[in-house]
Amino acid sequence: MQGRVKKLRIGVDSGGTFTDFILDFGGRVELVKVPSTPSDPTAAILSVLRNYTANEVVHGSTVATNALLERRHARAAFVTNIGFEDLLDIGRQDRPDIYDLQPSPVAPLIPREDRFGICGRMAAGGKVLEGLDFRQLEQLASRLAAGPYQSVAVGLLHSTENGDHERRAGEILAAAGYPVILSCEAAAEPREWERFTTACASAVLTPVMQDYLQRLDQSVSPALLKVMDSCGAVVPWQRISNRSVRTVLSGPAGGVVAAATRAGKRSAISFDMGGTSTDVALVENGQRAARNHRFSVGGIPLAVPLLEVHTVGAGGGSLAWIDAGGALRVGPRSAGADPGPAAYQRGGTEATVTDAHIVLGRLPADLRLGGTVSLDVEAALKAMSKLAARLGLTVEATACGIIEVVDAEMERALRRVSQERGADPRGMTMVCFGGAGGLHAVSLARSCGMGEIRLPAAAGVLSAIGMLEAPWSEEVEQVMLRPLGTGSDAQLDQLALELADIARKKIRQSGGDESAAVIETTLRGRHVGQAHEMEYLPGDDAESTFRDLYEQRYGYRMPDRDIEAVSIRVSATIPSVGISASPAEPEGEATTTLVVLDATGKRTEVPRVHHGSIRQGQPLTGPAMITSSTTTLWLPEGASLRCDDKATLIIDPGSV
Repeated sequence: MQGRVKKLRIGVDSGGTFTDFILDFGGRVELVKVPSTPSDPTAAILSVLRNYTANEVVHGSTVATNALLERRHARAAFVTNIGFEDLLDIGRQDRPDIYDLQPSPVAPLIPREDRFGICGRMAAGGKVLEGLDFRQLEQLASRLAAGPYQSVAVGLLHSTENGDHERRAGEILAAAGYPVILSCEAAAEPREWERFTTACASAVLTPVMQDYLQRLDQSVSPALLKVMDSCGAVVPWQRISNRSVRTVLSGPAGGVVAAATRAGKRSAISFDMGGTSTDVALVENGQRAARNHRFSVGGIPLAVPLLEVHTVGAGGGSLAWIDAGGALRVGPRSAGADPGPAAYQRGGTEATVTDAHIVLGRLPADLRLGGTVSLDVEAALKAMSKLAARLGLTVEATACGIIEVVDAEMERALRRVSQERGADPRGMTMVCFGGAGGLHAVSLARSCGMGEIRLPAAAGVLSAIGMLEAPWSEEVEQVMLRPLGTGSDAQLDQLALELADIARKKIRQSGGDESAAVIETTLRGRHVGQAHEMEYLPGDDAESTFRDLYEQRYGYRMPDRDIEAVSIRVSATIPSVGISASPAEPEGEATTTLVVLDATGKRTEVPRVHHGSIRQGQPLTGPAMITSSTTTLWLPEGASLRCDDKATLIIDPGSV
């Protein structure tokens, strides 16, 4: 065994192509990157962790996300008011694709035969219209106990205004011996459909995540295992296993946390391009990432707080293909970790984004991705040649076309989190990370008019670093449905104090120091009569703050419309100690390499520089290639960079 030190903290980001680790020994850090094992994520994780005895392991997981997308989850029962068993099928009248004349509905996570109606009814406002039938519930508990279920979700009308019926039903149904998920606890959401689908998602995921985290906890024992949630906070795994729906953006959240601390003082966009997908998020005023309360995974709406991360199926492993109209397309299908791009020599035969960079010389043949994967240029050329022949183009023109197409997809994602939120990307900073991010950052920054790019040290494992930099946070949210106006701020303050006490208690019960917790209050507000709300920090005047932010985001005010507070959320947060040292980047003598600059196919000799050899303040102009420990930066002509005291490359994208 090795790594037996006084204190060792390990951050783990389990991605679709690679699994990344940062090992903080207290005063020095080490980076590890190994190919992922999608069929069993713990195999890749334990291949590294079994060599160390850690004090703390912080994990960002894609297990919950993949379980929803692939529908490989537990079988659960859903208990609701009699007559509302079909609500999961009915949903809303939204049309995601308005031009699809025969849309295929998304099947609910829990089929109709596993849904059960019970007597009892609560009215709007929480008034009891009909009491529960306890005998009926006891009989149902016996029936569920004899069934093929692993968990139960309970969703009753208006439970966010009065949860007595749900809690009492949950107590009785717990006799079946399964985990019971209550919708009023799963989501502070007054809309029944979104609340019920969230509870159902939590129910089908809970057995999966409990089994996964229990096995991982046993394997890393005696280390304390913590899990990143979708809000960018870490909590002990026991507290997240019963609310596993909050881990669906666990991995990307780590990168956003780390990017926020490296963005500087102005607004920024985090740009995380990995092997399978690209995640982007807005970091407002260099302080906090934008948050949301509603999103969907695989067509299933989830109403839980999360960092507003937008994901597109564009990564290094994204496959290039030709559509029915003869146009070149890239993604969302990916070669993943197995077989991976053609150049990985693992059986892949189709051209990917990674293969395109290899053909163009922007990924040198002598690189070992993740320190373990060698590159086969001939295999990349062979895959690219087949696609080029079908397109009637040269190999180099095809490779350039693949990069242009995938750049267009990622540019739309960048604009989605900026312009579509009322934030102008011009003048913003891009914080670039992920194994493939540096190869596309400059072209994307130019397209969006962004004035600066920051590529931190160890950018390829920044999400894992974010696991160790994330705070421990406990949140309590309550539905309000009350008007904002004269006297409402005092009522909000009183309610916030009550919820803060509950959040501190959760930290205390898990062994944390509640006195170190920082309290933050967030509101979800809307104009009365509106269907959807906006999340914001209320400040000293909740109504005025809402109106100002609404005008900034949507371009107009409605001064004669009253404002309604939909819910209030209070978080108690203990800041992280972060990492004890900055990761070291490799040094070495500068050389040259041949790179194809454009579709003409002409190869040009450009400098190849090691990240660690760029001294603070030393300028470097493109075209040039910069190789880092975990990523590669392509600096095209017209761009320039300098290095700061933390080995972050600060890039001026220039113009074409």
